[in-house]
Amino acid sequence: MKLIQSGRLFAAVAVALALVSSPLYADDPRPVRIEDLRRIPQDVRPFSAAINVPMNADEQARALRQFRERYFSPWTSAVPLYSITQAIADMKSYTEKTWYGENRIRVEPERINRLLALADLDRIPSMNRLGIAIEPVSVRSLPGIRPFYETDDDFPFDQLQYSEIKLNEPVRILHASTDGAWLYIETSGVSGWVTSGAVRLVDESVRQRMNSAQQVVVLKDFAVIRDGQGKPLQQPKVGTLYPLVKENPDFWLVHAAVAGEGEQATFKTARIDRNDAALHPLPFTSETVTVVGNELLKTPYGWGEIFRNRDCSATTRDFFLPFGIWLPRNSLQQISSGPFVSLANLPNADKEKLLREQGVPFRTLVHRKGHIMLYAGLIDGKPVILHNTWAIRFKRGDAPEEKFYIGRTVLSTLEPGKELPLSRGVILDYLDGMLLLPVKGQGEGANR
Repeated sequence: MKLIQSGRLFAAVAVALALVSSPLYADDPRPVRIEDLRRIPQDVRPFSAAINVPMNADEQARALRQFRERYFSPWTSAVPLYSITQAIADMKSYTEKTWYGENRIRVEPERINRLLALADLDRIPSMNRLGIAIEPVSVRSLPGIRPFYETDDDFPFDQLQYSEIKLNEPVRILHASTDGAWLYIETSGVSGWVTSGAVRLVDESVRQRMNSAQQVVVLKDFAVIRDGQGKPLQQPKVGTLYPLVKENPDFWLVHAAVAGEGEQATFKTARIDRNDAALHPLPFTSETVTVVGNELLKTPYGWGEIFRNRDCSATTRDFFLPFGIWLPRNSLQQISSGPFVSLANLPNADKEKLLREQGVPFRTLVHRKGHIMLYAGLIDGKPVILHNTWAIRFKRGDAPEEKFYIGRTVLSTLEPGKELPLSRGVILDYLDGMLLLPVKGQGEGANR
């Protein structure tokens, strides 16, 4: 009987595959791949080879000082890094809109009110304690894991999802939910709610170790890291920092934060493969840019880093982090973190001309409202960008608007999908600014 059922399943799969590849689908007007992704090599190496403006030692040292100042600011700032008043107002504002859940049904007001009750907003901030992330964890705008979508078909844009913080990342703990399951925290780049098991308190010895040690930075997403008994620890993503214990020919020995006694964090010695990490910061060279850029090209799109993926600003932040350059978390704050060149209201040809003349490959951010990109160089005289993007909208005649899903990090021109009947124009139409990194004095970051 099992053999017969297996045979039927095999036959059904074979029929389905035959239908997909049959002439019946030959006239399907939906594009399989846009022209940019067919024509442009999805490989950073041909573009990084043209890097001719390296960061000198003084420039990188200054950037690293700025990076460390910002990265450790949750432990060193005398006051909260983000406005508590604004955070409270933002949380309360969720009662003012209609939301849809993971089942595509409207979220009942009672559910929102329960989350606000858990947040205990009348008492925030109820504490001021220093901590560290002992696992990668999502930062949420309310203390709950279920999504809020603006429409019933708005995946993956969960409006409660802010970001992911990395293992070993410094945090300040400001509040706890009434059930103790969530903590309201802030890092150098974001503030919001995390599950309480993801962070632990740090004493002076842990802070001193993080502050004074040579750091090792992860260059491979989900790199394998094991403790002294060979047990795997939490998998890090690109940009995760570990204090160096010892350098060996085949691996790095590092310190990973884990749960210690009571509420405290402690360090456990762990091992990372030599090829999966490097001393921080990396020198800015063609080779290192290729390593980091090509790793990020593997990433699916993830709004707010949901499912441990990346969105546009997480991609640019994680690109620069290995080089010791700190960026805020969202796209507007990133482009505003230094004196940028305005491109607003210019003809498209002038925008491209300025980017060709002033853009430095892999050191120049390019922005349009809601989207941040990294200038990679030129192909046939046209600027190419590295960016993580969700979809392109197009419309054929009177038919409903459709989406071509890119859904990952790609190299494209500023006009991806221009061969389609685009309903909202191309990126170049809306380009409004460019910024060369690192800058001498990066501006204050802000929450989303």
